[in-house]
Amino acid sequence: MDKTVTKKSEIVIDALQYAHDHNLDINNMGDVQKILDILDPDHKENTTEFMELLKTSETFMNMKAEENTGKALN
Repeated sequence: MDKTVTKKSEIVIDALQYAHDHNLDINNMGDVQKILDILDPDHKENTTEFMELLKTSETFMNMKAEENTGKALN
């Protein structure tokens, strides 16, 4: 896998975990900026784009969790 894709995936996972641990809302631009201040101190990520990426990733993970829960019940 491309190193850029791997790095982006890692920061997204870390950001979602950080948001959860610190009760931050990934739908709030200020909270996403707080996350990026910690995880991206060089400010390489665009806040708006990163927020959309977080929301998309969270939606996908929730869908997979629901799918896996349904399989476990069968």
